[in-house]
Amino acid sequence: MMHSRLDDIKDFCKLVKSHWTEILNYFDYRYTNAILEGVNNIIQNVKCRARGFRNIEYFKTMIYLNCGKLDIDSAVNNAIKTFALV
Repeated sequence: MMHSRLDDIKDFCKLVKSHWTEILNYFDYRYTNAILEGVNNIIQNVKCRARGFRNIEYFKTMIYLNCGKLDIDSAVNNAIKTFALV
């Protein structure tokens, strides 16, 4: 491939050659960064929905609430039950 006259083919060959150990590691360990990309997508979605935050603490809280897989409904129900008993 490196002896090809097409520059795009040569570029692709260089790319594969430079990442060859990572490509082989995938077949040994089966790890990808898909989970990280998914979390990043959620964070970007939070940022777009808010169109700006008053402070960084509120932004962090929204990320935790969206990425933390928290069961908000049960927490709210427990809080309602607690306040109803008082």
